[in-house]
Amino acid sequence: MKIAIQAGLLVISLVLAYLIYDGIQTKIKFRKLAQSRNEVVQDKLMDIVKAQKEFKSEKGKYANNFEELLYFLKSDSLTIVKAIGNVPDSLTEIEAVERGIVIRDTLLVPARTIFDEDYPIAELPNVPFSDDQKFKMQSGVIEKNKVNVNVFEASTTLEHVYNGLRTKNESVDLADVIKVGSMTEPITTGNW
Repeated sequence: MKIAIQAGLLVISLVLAYLIYDGIQTKIKFRKLAQSRNEVVQDKLMDIVKAQKEFKSEKGKYANNFEELLYFLKSDSLTIVKAIGNVPDSLTEIEAVERGIVIRDTLLVPARTIFDEDYPIAELPNVPFSDDQKFKMQSGVIEKNKVNVNVFEASTTLEHVYNGLRTKNESVDLADVIKVGSMTEPITTGNW
């Protein structure tokens, strides 16, 4: 009888040890996957910032939606002003241009060139890992220190980012938002 009890306790302790080990490994695996997905989404959001900054430099405002931004990237041009010549230390660049020492040349290059040639521009609005969910994007003008400032925001929820992952018992609020920009502050950084 004593041996049977000891054998039963040994089996129970082995099962509990396995469950504890598996629980810890599951949490570690989730955190690694979540971190990896967050990094991919953050990179995509920074690509949106890059495209929006170029859009603003050409148009004077941010794109209000992805259709406008994608059209710009696929069909429009960037203006590049190239200075030819050296500015002497005794002159400003404007003075050197006026005297003909420096010549400015304006070039137009396709807006698409802000990304690598093989970058899938059409995928820019899509949230990675989300089964075809799109980032939400908006733009506008706010008043900051009595000056009108253009702003934009692109965002998604963790529910879309963690699509397909087991988030139960992981202390994750799937309604949390990951975003770049802000509709209330003139920033283009992310909230991570």
